[in-house]
Amino acid sequence: MIVTEGGRFGGYGLFLSKGVAGIRRGKPVFLYNLLNLKRTIWSGPELGAGEHTIVFDFKSDGPDLGKGGTGVLYVDGREVSRNSIEHGTPITFPEDETFDIGQDTRTGVAMLEYRYDVPFNFTGKIKKLTFKLEPKPKAAPVSKAELGQMPAPEPDPIEAPKQ
Repeated sequence: MIVTEGGRFGGYGLFLSKGVAGIRRGKPVFLYNLLNLKRTIWSGPELGAGEHTIVFDFKSDGPDLGKGGTGVLYVDGREVSRNSIEHGTPITFPEDETFDIGQDTRTGVAMLEYRYDVPFNFTGKIKKLTFKLEPKPKAAPVSKAELGQMPAPEPDPIEAPKQ
């Protein structure tokens, strides 16, 4: 695991695949888990030994929680996978999960494809991990009716009590 937040019930992970019997081992994978309802996967080719740069770039469809978007996985400056999600998580990820770098210490984000056992430790060297958070797009201005000065209304007359 390179970096992960969340787990089985919602979250994401960027990791190199373990593979099965040496097949599909060392593939860069970004997996997004939408509340254990749907998992979306971006994956690249198996990487050879040596230094590599892996980038996952996600552009949201809007500024609010729950919006979908498009993600692109790059390896060594080359696009290797592009995928979209219809919806993002409308809440924060589960509080009983963790944000981990270099390992996954709680439940895994993957269930079937690319499944792994925790702790899922990264055995290479992570030189640098960067999260680039863009400014939140501003929503379109909402038009508001404005009132100018106006006199106070006259008070209601009080009727005299009936005898």
